[in-house]
Amino acid sequence: MTGVALVGWSIADEQRRAEASAEVLDVEGRGTRTILTVQFSTARGEVSKESFHSSVAANRAVTIGERIRVTYGESHPCLGVREVGDRSPWHILIIAVVILTVAVIMAYVVWRRPRPPLPLRYAGMP
Repeated sequence: MTGVALVGWSIADEQRRAEASAEVLDVEGRGTRTILTVQFSTARGEVSKESFHSSVAANRAVTIGERIRVTYGESHPCLGVREVGDRSPWHILIIAVVILTVAVIMAYVVWRRPRPPLPLRYAGMP
């Protein structure tokens, strides 16, 4: 149940994300992966610098100094910064469904298992 609550909180936090325009400070290519380091200002005026894996094809060809759109969590703007158009949070929903399904099956097994018969000395009692 704790896992379901954490996944639910994560999904709710995902819905409260804000967007900002970020300046690309560094582009690091590691084979097929591109790591971007960006700096942006939040709506409250906080300046944040963050690195993340680029998953949007259009942003893999950016150069230093260009601007891209990013999303950030309003409660922790420097954690979990992603590009606009990044669809990676869908795995959280799949994990939530799997955890909930396992919890329901386990609850059914625990509460619906067959009861052992009463000992013979209690057979005639109400």
